[in-house]
Amino acid sequence: MTTEQRLLNAAKDLIQEHGLINFSMSDVPRACGLSRACCYQNFRDKNEILAALCIEEVQANIKAIQEQRFSDLIGTFSMVLRPLIFNHLKDKDRLALDHVFAELLALIHGLPEKNEFLFLKRGFEFIELERTQIKANIA
Repeated sequence: MTTEQRLLNAAKDLIQEHGLINFSMSDVPRACGLSRACCYQNFRDKNEILAALCIEEVQANIKAIQEQRFSDLIGTFSMVLRPLIFNHLKDKDRLALDHVFAELLALIHGLPEKNEFLFLKRGFEFIELERTQIKANIA
């Protein structure tokens, strides 16, 4: 496992254990036995870690849809954190997150019109509306 992945796993565990408000960048390297310098070599700040967690989760959801493992879809970071942190991201991270999110949206729009997917589709329609408004405000 890479150092970056170790840091992301530690961050994920810390957020799930203590919540986003109590999440501190300095706790991440300590949780996985690495130095603060090592953490800052991989992530510039807290928002960059949160963006990476969102991207990782969206990519996992894309793979789950492609493999038709719909029960594996998750929204812990991508649905909750993305709207909160999107405005605070650096352009590179915002573009990366927006790109994978657009790919996920396209896959969700392509799901059959079955009852089991209606909630998911409606939720993503709302998120797409919010995403479009944020992009308009940034431009």
